Amino acid sequence: MAEMPSPSGAGRRRVWRRVGLIVGAVAVVGGAATSIARAARPQPRITPILEVTVPVSSGTVATTASIQLNVKHAHLESVTVRTAAGALVGGSVVGGQWKPTAPMAWATTFHMTVRAKGGRPVRTLARAVSWTTPEEPLPSGSVGITVSPSPGQQVGMGATWVVQFSQPIPAALQPSVLQRLSASESLADPLGWHWWSPTEVDGRPEQFWPLNEQAGLSVNLNGLVLNGHRLVSSSASSSFTVVNQHLTRISAITDQMQVYDGTQLVRTEPVSLGRAGFLTISGTLVVLSKTPVVFMNSATIGYPGLYAENVYEDVAISTDGYYIHSANWDIYDHGRYNVSHGCVEQNPNDATWFYNYSLPGDVVIITGTTLQASEADGEGDWNIPWSAYQPA
Repeated sequence: MAEMPSPSGAGRRRVWRRVGLIVGAVAVVGGAATSIARAARPQPRITPILEVTVPVSSGTVATTASIQLNVKHAHLESVTVRTAAGALVGGSVVGGQWKPTAPMAWATTFHMTVRAKGGRPVRTLARAVSWTTPEEPLPSGSVGITVSPSPGQQVGMGATWVVQFSQPIPAALQPSVLQRLSASESLADPLGWHWWSPTEVDGRPEQFWPLNEQAGLSVNLNGLVLNGHRLVSSSASSSFTVVNQHLTRISAITDQMQVYDGTQLVRTEPVSLGRAGFLTISGTLVVLSKTPVVFMNSATIGYPGLYAENVYEDVAISTDGYYIHSANWDIYDHGRYNVSHGCVEQNPNDATWFYNYSLPGDVVIITGTTLQASEADGEGDWNIPWSAYQPA
């Protein structure tokens, strides 16, 4: 058998070269395939999560509350808390919760801003929340409130609301108290209110009440802080109806009293007013009350011994002791001279008629004396300008 030539020399090199080419091609192809497979594999998207949960109870957040921060696929970058006034609030994040360094202030609004970054592709997240802490718990207290006219009372057109408190209301709290006065009436314009003292505020319309007006007033101070106590059981209400338009004009010059119902003159009477040293007050007054008998004693006004006796058909027109009343001891002087100690004296028959005719709130205008009615007489409401009143 003929022998095959051995793979040597040029032939041998040719065989190995061919093998080398084949191996090289496989490596190249394999390398190319590997590169194509890596480029085609998609990268998964990761969505970052940032949630802020505020523990609200009854509309507020406790001063020591922790704010829950739920962060997934991201890391916190910053947590900032400020008051509504802009003051920075200290705190730290522990165990997924922001905790204040110290109890937060009472009755304060806070704003939190939280920032985080993460996810694929990378995103920056921001959340903003707000909350308010409750009012500071205080010991409870109460203040007595009296409102007049009394509920359901029938009154004349000059009636005014008189609200009295058992404790002084500080000047800084008085605007808040006015906001707690809720009046109802048919008038287009609101009532005006004037503080005569820390324990009394009065209200009235700009002009006299119209006939048949039904007015109501409620006072609710519950929740206000007075003298370090939060008020409870501190409310009152009342209502009245205006049933007449009585107006009485009394002149210290003519010593005559004219009684009107609306614009109609219904009666004219002779009267006697205060003599020198005991002048009757002038001004726009209202009937406050009626009493069949009043024991009058001059000692109560600093003049002991002048008089001390029962006086009848007494119609009070001030809180300072001025009345329109019956006087049978000097009838001759009525309509001629001013001889009283400050009250308006009437003949007995006229006094009985006027006593029965009058209602609290009826208007009495006295002129002709130099002693002006004032706050000291309890009759300032219609004698100060409307500009001295403020709305509730």
